[in-house]
Amino acid sequence: MGQTVKVYFRLVQDEDGYPPVAVESVWAQPTTRASEFVLDNLPFFAREATLGDTVLVREEDGHLWFEQVVHRSRNSLVRVVFFDRACVERVNNQLVALGCSTEYIKAHNLLAASIPENVNLRDVQDYLQAEASEGAIDYEEPILRQ
Repeated sequence: MGQTVKVYFRLVQDEDGYPPVAVESVWAQPTTRASEFVLDNLPFFAREATLGDTVLVREEDGHLWFEQVVHRSRNSLVRVVFFDRACVERVNNQLVALGCSTEYIKAHNLLAASIPENVNLRDVQDYLQAEASEGAIDYEEPILRQ
């Protein structure tokens, strides 16, 4: 594989100003095809693609901008927001124990989790629902593929 690059996503903010940024960048690896890259880390705000997806980009002003997904991985994407930061480590550890890969961004108090196809999606959803019912977290499921 070639050198890792950043792929940029334009984000549309809602009336409440969410997401809190207008652009998000995600690391990606080049493929053998021009303008196609495989996402190499988890997005915290973009909803169109996730870890392992092959995306088509266009170059503009020296940046590679996301155009579309050309090959979907079998990975699902969930994101967790913490109302109680004391449970970040516990929730992260449990998601990892279930087989997910995770990334946390402290500035926005968000944890993104990739759920590979060999992990039972229902187990992850049941766990997150149980945590959410306790009031310490909430979560969203922008990409479900199982």
